[in-house]
Amino acid sequence: MFVKSTFSRGHEYLRIVKSVRKNGKPTHDTIANLGRADQLAKSGLENIIASLQKYVTKGRESRGARRKDISTMEEKSRANYGWMVYRALWHQFGLGKLLTELSADRKIGYDYAATVFSMVVNHVLNPSSKHDFFLNKDWYTGLNGDLALHHLYRSLDLLAEHKAHLETALFNKHRTLFNMSVDVVFFDVTTFYFESQRADTLRDFGFGKDGKINEVQVVMALLIDKDGRPISFELFPGSAYEGHTLLSTLDRIKKQFQIDQVIIVADKGLNSKMNLKEIKDRNYDYIVSCRIKNLPKKVKDQVLDEAGYESITIKDLFGVEDDEHKSHTFKHKVLDYTNVARYKKDEDQKEWTKVELTEKLICSWSSKRAAKDKRDRQRQIEKAEKAIGANQKSILNHKGYKRYIKKGDDDATDDTLRLDRDKIEAESRYDGFAAIQCSRDDSAAVEVMRAYRQLLKIEESFRVMKSTLRTRPVFVWTPEHVKGHFVMCFLAFVLERELEYRLNKRDIENSPEQIKRAVRSMQCSELSIEDETFYLKGKHLPLASKIFALLKMKQPINLMEKKQWERYLK
Repeated sequence: MFVKSTFSRGHEYLRIVKSVRKNGKPTHDTIANLGRADQLAKSGLENIIASLQKYVTKGRESRGARRKDISTMEEKSRANYGWMVYRALWHQFGLGKLLTELSADRKIGYDYAATVFSMVVNHVLNPSSKHDFFLNKDWYTGLNGDLALHHLYRSLDLLAEHKAHLETALFNKHRTLFNMSVDVVFFDVTTFYFESQRADTLRDFGFGKDGKINEVQVVMALLIDKDGRPISFELFPGSAYEGHTLLSTLDRIKKQFQIDQVIIVADKGLNSKMNLKEIKDRNYDYIVSCRIKNLPKKVKDQVLDEAGYESITIKDLFGVEDDEHKSHTFKHKVLDYTNVARYKKDEDQKEWTKVELTEKLICSWSSKRAAKDKRDRQRQIEKAEKAIGANQKSILNHKGYKRYIKKGDDDATDDTLRLDRDKIEAESRYDGFAAIQCSRDDSAAVEVMRAYRQLLKIEESFRVMKSTLRTRPVFVWTPEHVKGHFVMCFLAFVLERELEYRLNKRDIENSPEQIKRAVRSMQCSELSIEDETFYLKGKHLPLASKIFALLKMKQPINLMEKKQWERYLK
């Protein structure tokens, strides 16, 4: 084992390596990356050498000390200590104490709170099955102790029971300690599929947003605040219709969180007249995307009429502007709109009950959106022309590019396929137009558009859950285990979002994946020198240092004895 010097991009780098043979050829295995030689010299390379000199000594000189044989140095393992970042947040939320209190009346022969935390940390840093996590639990130095595999599955059952208590505690802590604002709440729905065709009371077949049609799934409704931090979630059977999830969720949050007034922001999928009526019945307000084509003709013509539109800059609207937006035009206008919903109070009622919802229609036109709509339609037209050229007469319907194909012209006997020019012209009228329905008369148009634009945060939240946190594939099957798994994922998402939010507040903007890589880079090597154990801190990413500073956490020194390392971890 020795120090090796290499050069890259004009800089000298130092590594501790050992000689090995692989496939019959001599090579080097890296034990630890020490970093750039010039930076090490500035930051205390001499101190590191002095520390090594100290630790390779068997005893003190007064006892006839001899130097240890550094050639016996061996890397026993490499592990992550970055999990301590999430422990700091975990303690600030009081989650460990809460879980201990919730399980106090149970006869549990293991540390329930510590087990849940270990699963949450693994889900943030290295998402995997519970079994795989158990096999690789030692990758987290000093974290898992006497963890057993059945503890993980038992904890999922308990988490399913404790979901409401955990959500409420997190909600209250966010409001009091972290200044969460819940005057505006964003709502959306997604699906998580299972690589299985076995349905039960929770997992079922339905319309999947991942394009999976032959696998069971669950439906998740998620609520977040305007900063992207999660408030609550609810699981529905995989066959549940998206539009029916909102009312159940609203009833629950009104009771669970004691929220009396809030604006619900949602997309077209939740915009049914009965949903909007029920939102108002609960004394809530709404901002939802409007289906312009479904509006009454008179109102639709007003939206598409350019008269009354006023220009507004992207900077005035969203507070930022880049070179890309400078060449685009954005206009808006506001219309008063009475949305009429008809319903029957019960099945025996013969006549429909009518209710009027007074709304503001925030209409907008964007040159950027208009260009995109035109490009998208042109691609569909090209597909339609190709199908016409192949004379595919079995493709006539109203979906996708097929809606631009018609049979014959004015002659009923003519079955020749043609482009439907009238349809193309009619749809081109909508290029660039969008509208938002708002139930509050006192809401400024710009504020409504800003709020709706933030709906992108919840779409991004689902992407984070499905990619960075890899909520699926789900490797558990019973309904209670599935519910517990999603509670664990929710807790992981809370910690991930909180760290991201605090970094952004300090203008340290990084993606969830970049933050994950930074925390994963916080690793140490466990070294053995003549049967004594030492810990050498590895080189981590620059963002890792910023995270430690943000949370006011002390970084480990470069080299520690075993007792020093254990004290640091505690």
